[in-house]
Amino acid sequence: MKSFNIKNNTDSFSRRDDAFHLISIIIVILLSLLAWGVESMRSPSPRVDVSEFLELLNTWPVGDRLNVSSPSLSNETFDNASSNPSYSRPYSKPKRSYNSNTLYAPVAIPEPFSININDIDSISLERLPVFGPVLSGRTVKYRKLLGGFVDVRQLQEVYGFNDESFNDVAGWFKVDSENVVQICIDTASWSQMRKHPYIGFDGARMIERYRRHHEINNLDDLRKMPLMNDSTWKIWSPYIKVVTINDHL
Repeated sequence: MKSFNIKNNTDSFSRRDDAFHLISIIIVILLSLLAWGVESMRSPSPRVDVSEFLELLNTWPVGDRLNVSSPSLSNETFDNASSNPSYSRPYSKPKRSYNSNTLYAPVAIPEPFSININDIDSISLERLPVFGPVLSGRTVKYRKLLGGFVDVRQLQEVYGFNDESFNDVAGWFKVDSENVVQICIDTASWSQMRKHPYIGFDGARMIERYRRHHEINNLDDLRKMPLMNDSTWKIWSPYIKVVTINDHL
């Protein structure tokens, strides 16, 4: 019996709490509505004077600011636009006209064999068709690593040059190998030799080991080096030289 009374008292308290929360919510809503009504009564409603607004529009300097007096926005243009189902935009920007004096002028195709591949700089190379800022930079960088090009076909070794790109540009270039930088194969250090794209790490180590036990007086002495074959010699020979030969004269 005692437990039954406790249960009834608990239910009574729960219903009382629910009623209290509901009354509190209603009071808050009513107070909010009352405050909103008082605020609305205190602040005057906006009043728009239509006549003053129209007068302001008439005096607004639209013609000077937007250049509506230009022929592109004439009445004739609007009449044509209303009768044309395509509704062309008379206010659109005109297309840029290209000429030889502008920065965006079309690039002229070079004459055959008119460009020395070892003399042209990256900026001039970038202006040519096919070459962009990335490919021109890579070409000049690779040329510097080699010491210069000795054959136009070496352009195919530049990263990003595919067969199609090479076929498009190969006919423009000629090669002047007179100023190609050569490595003094008898005096250059291992570090200097390994930086050359054709010699590399393994080639530099092979040359350095051979020099320890063999005297190099001319290029023929180097050609006798073990593991040297005709294809490797053909690639290396334009980029190497011997300078100590003068000591034996």
